[in-house]
Amino acid sequence: MTTDALDTLKARYRHNADVISDLVPLPDRTSATLFFCPSLCDIQLINRLVLPQIRELYHQTGLEKTENIEYRASIRLRPIKELSASTTDALLFKGNVIIGFSQLNMFFAFNAAQFPERQTEETNIEVSIRGPKNGLVESIETNFGLLRRYMPVHTVSFETYIIGTKTATKVGLIFDSEKISPSLLADIRGRLERLGGQIEELISSTQLEELISDTPFSLFPLTIYTGRPDFVTSCVLRGRFAIVIDGVPGAMIAPISLLMLLKTPEDTHFNFLSASFGQLLRLFSLLVAIFLPGFYIALTGYHQDQIPFPLLATIVTTRIGIPLSTPMEMFLVLTLLETFKEAGYRLPSMIGQTLTVVGGLIIGDAAIRAGLISPSMVVIAAMSTVAGSTLVSQTLSGTVSILRYSSVFISATLGMYGFMLSVLILLVYLTSLNSFGVSFLAPLAPITPKDIGRALLMFPRKLGTYVPRYLKKRS
Repeated sequence: MTTDALDTLKARYRHNADVISDLVPLPDRTSATLFFCPSLCDIQLINRLVLPQIRELYHQTGLEKTENIEYRASIRLRPIKELSASTTDALLFKGNVIIGFSQLNMFFAFNAAQFPERQTEETNIEVSIRGPKNGLVESIETNFGLLRRYMPVHTVSFETYIIGTKTATKVGLIFDSEKISPSLLADIRGRLERLGGQIEELISSTQLEELISDTPFSLFPLTIYTGRPDFVTSCVLRGRFAIVIDGVPGAMIAPISLLMLLKTPEDTHFNFLSASFGQLLRLFSLLVAIFLPGFYIALTGYHQDQIPFPLLATIVTTRIGIPLSTPMEMFLVLTLLETFKEAGYRLPSMIGQTLTVVGGLIIGDAAIRAGLISPSMVVIAAMSTVAGSTLVSQTLSGTVSILRYSSVFISATLGMYGFMLSVLILLVYLTSLNSFGVSFLAPLAPITPKDIGRALLMFPRKLGTYVPRYLKKRS
């Protein structure tokens, strides 16, 4: 090893406090130099194996010949053919030790990686009632192990890709070769391969979803994000693929449809009747969450003659003395509820729940007593917000909030015609979306009669695992 090569390495990492160089003296004025990251390596492994092996190699060979020196070592030493910055970065920051000997013009690498990671625990994004409590974590190797425990068959394949020129993030693709459509598999493989060197960083699943999806500016999520390995298994064995990202405690599942977003991981662990009722209830709640406030505004603002007289009298009585118009009152109540919900997300769980409940009660009651809002408006807005809380996907919940405001605005402007226009616009927009070649409204549009029942309901397990037909008829 020439002095220039050693000086080059030292100069390259002189500003990196987490990279150290350690000189190991040997007899006859020879030495070995180790470069490694203490925060990413097992120091005990280095002291127990690497250092004694360096001394043993010196006693065996005198470190005078470069031929086959790595085969004489009892530990796995890999020769480094070039000392480019990309090569040494990939080795050092993945937990390898770079070893150089003063008498040899060669460097070797030894894998002593020990990354900081946490143990598997219950995911905090999906409540597990009867299902398993072990959730996916930030380590992609740990997640591979969890998923392989659920799918111990060779037909379920795990492939890895490196994405990001700066972060070099490892991304795992998981699929069942017997169930997945060949065209779908070729499509996602091509997208991941093309993405590899096009971006500098990859740090989130949402970022990857936008980069590989056909509609990066979609209001609706085109993949499902989950932290449950059992749900990943259920989806993979039904012809879908999953993507896990190193550093992200969850998995992306695609292709999906709108009706699949209404399913929960817990459905698998309940009776098919209970699960079917829950899915229908969430579908109804989705419609209520989006359209109920707009429908109420259109009805009370433009079509009072369509309201039963006792109900109309109650609404008029409660609005006596209210200084705001009906649309402005609805915007105020919805904004208050969204603010409380956002505060509940950002604060610690116990404090957030307390603030949301107590704050909502106190401020809501005070606003009614002060004559700023009417009780009927609070009821409508609260019903819409609670209905939106039944949805599993947090991304879908955010989309529902945006669509709710849009429906209220159009209904306040055009009345019932505006309300119907908002419904029509949403339907047209949904039909334009697709998730990796699968229509977002499948199996309703285009209609696939044999898949509709399975999409809306859960059938008895005796009927076996079912792969939807629309996954095989991708556009």
